[in-house]
Amino acid sequence: MTAGPALERRRLIIDCDPGNGMPAADIDDGLALALAAARADVLSLEAITVVSGNTHRDVGFAVAREFVERLGLDVPVYAGAERALVEPPAP
Repeated sequence: MTAGPALERRRLIIDCDPGNGMPAADIDDGLALALAAARADVLSLEAITVVSGNTHRDVGFAVAREFVERLGLDVPVYAGAERALVEPPAP
């Protein structure tokens, strides 16, 4: 039995406002980062951009950097907008 053709890895940039470990923070962004890192066989995480949202940009940037460092990933993390372009922020 032979294996089928290898899947082409999808290139991915995640734009987020992670607050993992912060009181009352949502975990959706951290979950997206974890899933992308766990599926390196089919996903190529190219970059993480962090903006203000549910979590302030500077806090989210620190969280994302720590995530990358703890997992030993070679993925750049960029700080984006400090505040929402539309106030109040809307989904």
